[in-house]
Amino acid sequence: MTPKKGEYIRLGGLIGGSLTMGTGIWAINFIVMLAYHLPVAIAYDLPIVIVFWLAAVIASGITFYSLHRGFAHRFSLLIPGILMGSGIESMLYIGMAAMRLPAEIHHNYLIVALSFLVAVIFKSIRKSDVRLDEIHFKGHGGMRVGSTPFRLGG
Repeated sequence: MTPKKGEYIRLGGLIGGSLTMGTGIWAINFIVMLAYHLPVAIAYDLPIVIVFWLAAVIASGITFYSLHRGFAHRFSLLIPGILMGSGIESMLYIGMAAMRLPAEIHHNYLIVALSFLVAVIFKSIRKSDVRLDEIHFKGHGGMRVGSTPFRLGG
């Protein structure tokens, strides 16, 4: 048996939509990260930045696929909202893990958990227009950067 032409079109739409939406979400978050100002130089680990991008593309793909499978009708966008909200937040923290700077990064895990909850709730109640920069800064609100002690002479 060979797949029908419509299945190829659907698969192409899923892949194209996932790449487009995921890249857009990643770009917004990465631009915000580039604008994040600290009194020290910030560099980014390229392999982790690629995983950061892949997380957004995969979250978009899973969400589109779940919508295509009809979850939107049965669960009123709850499952796609959970998938997309947690995918965006995961991507955000992967992006922060890509930061290379001469300082220690500490997270307030209560704020981290709340930022996940906010993202999931906003995505689940059909607020697809929620501003991603707001979610991003809520996530950064849980991060504190402190100086790293160093030793003189070795």
